[in-house]
Amino acid sequence: MRLYATVITCIFFAPALFCQTPTISRLKKDVQASRTPAEKLQTLLFLCDQGYSLHPDTLLHYANTALELADRLNNKPDEVKARYYISFALTNKGMIDSSLTVADHCLAILNSGVKDPMLVLHVLNQRGRCFMRKNKYKEAIEMGYRVISGAEAEKSILLQMKGKTLVGWAYLEMGQSAEALKWHLSALRTSPDTVQQQRYSILFANLALNYSGLGKRDSGFYFIERAIRYSRQNEDLFALSNSLAIYAQLLVRSGQAPLAEEPLKEVIVIRKLIGDPFYIVSDMAQLGLYYAHNGQPEKGIAICNEGILIARQYGIITKLSFLYGTLAENYKAAGKTGDYVQALERLISLKDSVYQSNSAVALAELQTRYELEKKENTIIRQRFTLVKKNFFLYGSLLLLLAGIALAWVLFRSYRRRQQLRMQFMQEEERRLSLRAVQMAEERERQRIAADLHDNLGAYAASIASNIDNLNYSPSNNGEALRELRSNALAIVSQLADSIWALKKDALPLTAISDRVKVFISRIQKSYPDTQITVEEGIRMDHILPTSQAFHLYRILQEAISNALRHSQASHIRVIFTGDDDAWEVSVFDNGIGINEPGNAGAGNGVTNMKERSREAGWTITWSRIPAGGTRVHVVPTTN
Repeated sequence: MRLYATVITCIFFAPALFCQTPTISRLKKDVQASRTPAEKLQTLLFLCDQGYSLHPDTLLHYANTALELADRLNNKPDEVKARYYISFALTNKGMIDSSLTVADHCLAILNSGVKDPMLVLHVLNQRGRCFMRKNKYKEAIEMGYRVISGAEAEKSILLQMKGKTLVGWAYLEMGQSAEALKWHLSALRTSPDTVQQQRYSILFANLALNYSGLGKRDSGFYFIERAIRYSRQNEDLFALSNSLAIYAQLLVRSGQAPLAEEPLKEVIVIRKLIGDPFYIVSDMAQLGLYYAHNGQPEKGIAICNEGILIARQYGIITKLSFLYGTLAENYKAAGKTGDYVQALERLISLKDSVYQSNSAVALAELQTRYELEKKENTIIRQRFTLVKKNFFLYGSLLLLLAGIALAWVLFRSYRRRQQLRMQFMQEEERRLSLRAVQMAEERERQRIAADLHDNLGAYAASIASNIDNLNYSPSNNGEALRELRSNALAIVSQLADSIWALKKDALPLTAISDRVKVFISRIQKSYPDTQITVEEGIRMDHILPTSQAFHLYRILQEAISNALRHSQASHIRVIFTGDDDAWEVSVFDNGIGINEPGNAGAGNGVTNMKERSREAGWTITWSRIPAGGTRVHVVPTTN
């Protein structure tokens, strides 16, 4: 059964993919045909430049050969290039720390005498790839900025696109799809030259993933089809495999799941060719899950078993749980109850590995004590035999009691393991239930935001528009109409603020600062004698959940309104600060100040501010400024 999925994929794709790309095949021949060491070195470096389509072991072999040649020829620039390709290969093999060490060594050489600004930018981009694989998104974004800046100075369009794509990739991994889309579109617009764009086909795959995450599947299909076409055109197997995987995802999400089978199978074939075992087993598990839910469990069983063998071969233990879970789904779909239970047992044993390890140690200690006791009992029994035959009965009885005690200990250990397994299964069920509830709450939040916008917002805007069409008169009715119009506009404004928060999963501190600026722009014209400014000292942005972001915005809105109405201030300052560990926001005014330091009164607005702070887990204080005025200070209780 293990070969079943391989046979299927070979039937469909072996003629197209189980060979090198034409460019790689040509360069390999050129290496063999090289007449001088210098010519061979340059050809090897050209071949290494196809790293995205080479197996990492193959790339490592050619890069090391190039390094030896460059060292023999005393060619320092090409020696650094060879080390750069070694770092690239180590990244693809999953040896991230080693890859970073080699990349840092390249930079040290480049900074100490070898001048090659373009190679510096390539190494920086390579370090960014390493940081992405280590989930260090801040460092990856920093590398992206450095690549963009240097590429602009060197007028390198392709490196500018790579730097912007790296930054967008980091934001995409952090779940900030809108910010990621902005960077990826910026990369696309770096140059109107379509040939330059097509050379970097992975950018189109990232754009498709952005639009898919934002629910814009038509745009997703548009960009992914271009990504697949350009990847094949440029013989970029890595970009092609990623593009096909995203294409299959789009097909499933758009209700065309049967069409996703072929691209998924081609993805697995390409992953095997370029030798990325982590993605190979992940894609195999994904394909197995597809088979389980599309009436083809036998294919799913075969592909999962093959993935399990590969995972064990490369020590990819983290993917075994996913593979065994998918295997169990396929056994269940096939009606193979015994195999289904066995797969679940294996899944539980994998997740319980730490406990099993500890139990093994405990059993080993118990066995050692038992053997020692048995030897001591044997010695005692022999002595008793020599002294008196009747002692044999007591020795046997003692040995029996020891055996009973051991059996009891083993039974208790078995019962404990069974209880732990049951607790794990219950925890897993609770986790899945909680996730389902969270997804339902998210959908309901989005629905409420849409209803507020489409229904109440439309009615309020309609009221304001209709009132504008009426003629005002100096009578009481005219005054009432003006008041009604003012209230309608206030409803629109309040709804806009609510929808702004509801439509987001989470909001950074900078987004709240921007929203405060919008609020100030709305009210500034009503207070021409008071200057209102927003200052940002945010070195590290902080992400707040939707509810906390809305509370903070309302608190600042009320603080500004209070200062405008009561402080008689000529200048109000809102200051946002944030670093790696903490954030805080203050509202300063240069007015008459509060009556008593620490006591801001007991009005409804102030009461609401205190209640919002308490609910969000923050501390809010009012204090008199010695030079005149008041400070409202909001800071999380525990940062």
